[in-house]
Amino acid sequence: MDDQILDDQARSDIPQDFSKPEPVWKNFIKKNKVIIASALAVVLIIGIFWFFLSRSSTSNPPQSQNVILLVKGPNQITSGNEAEYTVVYRNGENADLVGVSLEMLYPTGFKFKSATPAPASSTGSSFNLPILKQGEDGTVVIRGKLSGSTSEEKEIRARLNYRLSNFNSEFVVSESIHTTILAPNLVLDINGPVDVVNGQDTTFSVTITNVSGNQFENLAIQLVFPVGFSFTSSTIRATKNNNYWVLGLLETGNSQSLDITGSFTGADREEKLVRADLGQIISNNFAPQIVSTASFRVIPSSLALTITAQPQSYVKLGDTITYKLAYMNRGSIGLSNLVIDVTLNGPVLELSRVSASNAIINGSQLTWKAATLSNLSILSPNERGEITFTVPLKQQLTSNLKNQTIRASASISSDEITNPTRAGDSELKLISNLDLSITGDYVSGAAPMQVGQTTVFAMTLLLSNLSNDLINTEVVASIPLPSSAWKNVIIPDSESGRLSYDPNSGKIKWKIGDLVAFTGKFTPALKVTFQLAVTPTESDRGKTMTLLSDLFATGTDTFVNQIIESVKTSLVTVTSINDEVMNLKGTSVE
Repeated sequence: MDDQILDDQARSDIPQDFSKPEPVWKNFIKKNKVIIASALAVVLIIGIFWFFLSRSSTSNPPQSQNVILLVKGPNQITSGNEAEYTVVYRNGENADLVGVSLEMLYPTGFKFKSATPAPASSTGSSFNLPILKQGEDGTVVIRGKLSGSTSEEKEIRARLNYRLSNFNSEFVVSESIHTTILAPNLVLDINGPVDVVNGQDTTFSVTITNVSGNQFENLAIQLVFPVGFSFTSSTIRATKNNNYWVLGLLETGNSQSLDITGSFTGADREEKLVRADLGQIISNNFAPQIVSTASFRVIPSSLALTITAQPQSYVKLGDTITYKLAYMNRGSIGLSNLVIDVTLNGPVLELSRVSASNAIINGSQLTWKAATLSNLSILSPNERGEITFTVPLKQQLTSNLKNQTIRASASISSDEITNPTRAGDSELKLISNLDLSITGDYVSGAAPMQVGQTTVFAMTLLLSNLSNDLINTEVVASIPLPSSAWKNVIIPDSESGRLSYDPNSGKIKWKIGDLVAFTGKFTPALKVTFQLAVTPTESDRGKTMTLLSDLFATGTDTFVNQIIESVKTSLVTVTSINDEVMNLKGTSVE
């Protein structure tokens, strides 16, 4: 279409390179593009920073006011020594805590040693914890060495993460504790193998070093061994109980070592904790000052042995214990010429009546070997065997020892494994025994007994106890007579506060409480007398009157932690009291 605005002359006057001018804003951008780019970059950085800041502030788990976290430990400790911190967490919510985990943040200078329960990491920085029911508490105990400059303050922080069983959000609660470092004086260490073979002797060392400028005298060390540890020997003779040593003087800069040999028995991979307390003897008393611990992990032995007993936890005089030895070759090669040794210990054992087939018996020592039991000649891989034997107990005590135990120790070896493997000791407690007797004496009134006439009897209870202390001891009996039969005459008068009669139930109760061991053996038996006034009715004519029924004593054995009961007397009659007057006059109602 022809241009109707410009004619040909005007069109020819326009330059060929002419173009429309650019907008002003584009020129501005071109001239200031560096400044604009810088401004946009600043805005972008601010936006990114704000995004992450707001995101992090909103991603922190909420905190609950009803879950409490507490960290307990020493306020001060000498540098280089061991500290124990206890983390306690309490569920005050109305729901269970699930997905529970504990994070620990340790300061520089802290060397983690062990924890109960075991941590999820070797550094002890994280723990996966079980479900915590509402209203219950949980505990984590952490042990480690803490070192630092004198007067330096160390902070240990704990963070508990969890969810509620009825709510899906994550919650967190935090707590910390501060410990101030004191100048070092004595350093205590326990060193030994991390892994110990189940039942085989191992040796670990306890070392004390004086890093102060002063000498220390009257030093002593006490060890606490775990369940399943059996002491064999030590390089310094134990002062008492194979766990306490008096060391004497330790000069400045000197060290002293104590080597302990013994065996650990337990489940595979079970951790066994040994604790050492170092202190001084002050006024003939051991005053512990510093502590050190070491954890040993039990690994299986190629030659395994266990010893079990029936009954399993406690026995009484006259019982017979049945022991079972179970042995097994857990290795990959056959074992030959096995030897099994058992040592029995306990003053109530009737060793002369031990029954053990194919055993060589020498007093309290029992030995089985290939020469006496052919099954011990060869034990192939994964092969196992059993041996049983019985040991009777004496009918009566022959010593005045309280809280007696019966212990059986066993070990096994072979030509290939000469270092004996010990079984965990079998230990049974001797339970005490309550003996209650009743006697009756004619006091006054009709003899023989007459219908409608009253006869007075004095009833005497005699209570004795065997080898262990008892608590909550009481005697109970029923009086199958009218309440008027109770005369409320109690001898001695000192027992009137403990012996009572309830007319509603028709029962008497003698509330003794604590009853020491050997009452009635090495000290007089406990005794009380009360009177009954018995008036027969016509329905009693020709019969023997019952004075008491269901008579027995109970108490809680503090050593065995079991309730024991005397033999129950069902009926106490005029005939059974065997009174001289009534036997002469007649025991039936006339």
